[in-house]
Amino acid sequence: MTTDVVKPSPQVICRPLGDGGVLVHLETNQIYELNTTGYRIWELLGAGLDPAAIREQLHQEFSVDGDRLDRELTDVLDGLAAAQLIIPG
Repeated sequence: MTTDVVKPSPQVICRPLGDGGVLVHLETNQIYELNTTGYRIWELLGAGLDPAAIREQLHQEFSVDGDRLDRELTDVLDGLAAAQLIIPG
């Protein structure tokens, strides 16, 4: 899992949708749907938490194995970075 501090790109808007959310990248007009966990990660990034703090918060909120949580958090952060939805913080 990355320890780099990242934050939501100012070129991205987010809206809740059901149990998750939708991200729209204003420069590319790409739309991304987040599930409940992904949306929670996005919220925590927006609150200024680093990946380690996000992991700890998610571990408290969700009943999930630590190894699985690490993999899923890494996958979400890697996906957000690949889509240029997050930037170095």
